[in-house]
Amino acid sequence: MRIFALAVSLFALAACGGPARPRPRLAVAVPLSGSLAADGEGIVRAVRLAAEQSHAAVEVEPVDDRGDPAAAADAARRLAADARVFAVIGHLTSGCALAASRVYGPAGLAMITPTATATELTLQQAGPDWRGPRVVFRLPPSDAVQGAYAAQFAFSRFGLRRMWVLDDATPYGRGLADQFAAHFQRRGGRVAGRDSFARGSRDFSAQIGRLLASGADGVFFGGDYLDAAVFLKQARREGARAVFLAGDGAKSDDLFSLAGPAVQGAYFTVGGVPVEDLPSAGDFLTAYRQAYPGARPRTFDDYGYEAAKIALLALKRAGPDRAKVLEALRQTDYDGMIGRIVFDGDGDSLKSLVTMTRADYARRAFEPVY
Repeated sequence: MRIFALAVSLFALAACGGPARPRPRLAVAVPLSGSLAADGEGIVRAVRLAAEQSHAAVEVEPVDDRGDPAAAADAARRLAADARVFAVIGHLTSGCALAASRVYGPAGLAMITPTATATELTLQQAGPDWRGPRVVFRLPPSDAVQGAYAAQFAFSRFGLRRMWVLDDATPYGRGLADQFAAHFQRRGGRVAGRDSFARGSRDFSAQIGRLLASGADGVFFGGDYLDAAVFLKQARREGARAVFLAGDGAKSDDLFSLAGPAVQGAYFTVGGVPVEDLPSAGDFLTAYRQAYPGARPRTFDDYGYEAAKIALLALKRAGPDRAKVLEALRQTDYDGMIGRIVFDGDGDSLKSLVTMTRADYARRAFEPVY
């Protein structure tokens, strides 16, 4: 009886052309728990949308790195050991991306980040201690580009001469603040004070006291939107009127509810042009809202979507072989909603446009400032 059953099973498999081959996996390594989970979930939605529109026979595999570099390295080891994973979209934070990239390198596993801007992330691959091929690809402009742009804007457009610089001591926040400070001073401005804080801080009174005492006419903030909201509310309540500038990590629609009116008139850089102001992003916005009713694309969802499209095109050209996918990604020449994407030898996009945006609390919107 068991022999008969086995024969029937083998016949059925033969009639169907044999067992189905396992589908390749496109991993999305982002925070799915913790304070940055909303941003991670948005990127997962965008990657799923790209996969569905591409009709690709792939599995989208979300992986929670919790926004923690140690957890990101653990997640990277699991993904590197899974032969079905041909590429990774992620990681969200620069700290996580740096930790994970050191795992992906020896495994030859491509990582396309839609968010991590630490300048070191791509440049480290030319270092003597880097193991494996270059595997890191980045869509947004690096901290070096955004920091220089913000410094030029503060000095030339606003006429600011004394800046107080604050960062959250992470690779992203500190790296961006370092770039801003260096370029601002290179233009002739003065850094009137430099301070740091721990992520998740609830009391900025000491830092705000030093800001007020410094006489600075502007403050540059290197950190995420959760900390920016707390700082802005306290700074405005304590009488600080300095112009507030920050990077793309601090730009989020959540600021309007978290900081309230204190966010009015604050300035934030964003890579490229804000997606809501891109005529070429109309189809993406419509499809996103249809696929996820009630959800609005978050700051980096358009980059997550484009990163997935690029990865899926590499898979289509090269098949699920990691080495061939890497080579296909190096040859990327992709025209999408954020413009033409070509990667340089370090893995950075040659597209380095940055836009300054201004928070309008009444409209709950970020207006481009050109």
